[in-house]
Parts: sequence; structure tokens; C-alpha cells
Amino acid sequence: MSRCLDIVLENTGFCALPAEMDLKGEELMFGGNLPAASLLLEDIAEDLNITPLSAFMLEENDGGEALETSPEWYDPNQGLDTVQKLLNYLLAYPEVDKSPEGVHWILWDLRALELILRDAVQTNDRFYLKEG
Repeated sequence: MSRCLDIVLENTGFCALPAEMDLKGEELMFGGNLPAASLLLEDIAEDLNITPLSAFMLEENDGGEALETSPEWYDPNQGLDTVQKLLNYLLAYPEVDKSPEGVHWILWDLRALELILRDAVQTNDRFYLKEG
């Protein structure tokens, strides 16, 4: 089973790929590359002294169930700051990703998160990330 990283907004729920990234309406997906790149992204966040994406994750037990009945929601400004700094770093230093696929798909997922979080900032809609 492949893992995926979803973003959930407090007022909207689970988010689909922003329409501006799916101009042909092909129901493209995002989030499938971030779990595999989690160690790389954690290292970059540590080097940049920023909050890592893992800090915004819904806490779950080993069975994949939430530890609390109501999740902890995070400020979209803080999430957007993290995502933008990760994007900028990877655009400047794409060679840090040693995967066979290259950095392109990580950038795709981060760009989707950036667009969603920009909208969330505008509507003051808190969020969390969930691995599915």
C-alpha cells in the first residue's frame, strides 16, 4: 500500500489538488511523494532551523487511529512558511534529492501544499497533515 500525505482544513476537510495545478481536470493527485522524502525534508528543515512538516501531523497510534477525538489544528501561516522555505531550498539545491525520480515530484507536492495553505491563510482556516 502506498502512503500519501493529505492536508485537512478545519472548515473544508480533506483537500484535493488545487484546480490551477490540474488545468485539464484530470483529477491529478498530490502528496504521494512526501512520505518517501520525509527524512530528506526533516534534514532540510533542521538545517534551515524551521518547523518540519512532521510537526503538523495528526498524532496517530500504531493502528492508524487518532490519539485524540479532536485533532490539534495548526496555524496556516506557520505551515506556509515551512513549505515555502522547503520549496525555495529544493529549487536552489535540487541535487540534495538522490532518489531515482529526482526532486520534481517532491516539488509538485510542496507546490500543492503551498497553494492550499495560501488559501487557508486568506480564510484563516487551520490545518493538519495526515498520512494515509
